Amino acid sequence: MKKIIKRTLWGIGILLGLAVIAAVVFLISFLLTTRKMTPAETAAINDSVFVVKDRFVDSYIFKGKQNYLMVDAGFGKENFAIELKKLGIAPEKITTILLTHTDGDHTGSLGLFTNPKIYMHKDEEQMINGQTAKMGPFKTKWKYGPYQLFNSKDTLIIDGLRIRIIHTPGHTPGSVCFIINDDYLVTGDNLVVVNGKAEHFVDKFNMNTAQQIESIKAIPDLKSFKYILMAHHGVIKN
Repeated sequence: MKKIIKRTLWGIGILLGLAVIAAVVFLISFLLTTRKMTPAETAAINDSVFVVKDRFVDSYIFKGKQNYLMVDAGFGKENFAIELKKLGIAPEKITTILLTHTDGDHTGSLGLFTNPKIYMHKDEEQMINGQTAKMGPFKTKWKYGPYQLFNSKDTLIIDGLRIRIIHTPGHTPGSVCFIINDDYLVTGDNLVVVNGKAEHFVDKFNMNTAQQIESIKAIPDLKSFKYILMAHHGVIKN
């Protein structure tokens, strides 16, 4: 009996050790990759569009007829509040938040806002309801209140802004790009523009890179937009 217990404890110890090693390797890889990212600094892009930098990720704010609409929600509440203050935009004026997907660096500041209308693609719901894990066994539990779902190729009209949905699965099942007022392409983690050429996002962070490579073909010619607004590599003005 003692031998069985000893072997069991050794087995558990080995598994825990391997898990720790895997976690350390992932963390080092994550830090090295995010250091290469080049988000834009918090600023006004023009009179009606703004970028908010939170560590290594950008969110984008659009001025509507009455309030503000934001795409994605950064890494955390405290830093995001500081960055918003630089722009002179009060959190309560942001009444709509569109999510390109639900990774933590795109939802981290949602608790800063007062009962916003939150939108995501219907295929992304599995990432927050305990059905599907992004990596490993760890599944996300949604904690930010009610949300609304949209479908592929939907067009939303919100506070005078026209938003077209392009479903681009691969990073996550419900990842999308948004075309806003025809002039702005907001990419999320769906593509990176390198030397004028669109490429897929970082392979190690994607759930299915082959699917992403195929799905981003649905994005119109990048030259047809005045601005390309990326989550981790800043703003391109055509």
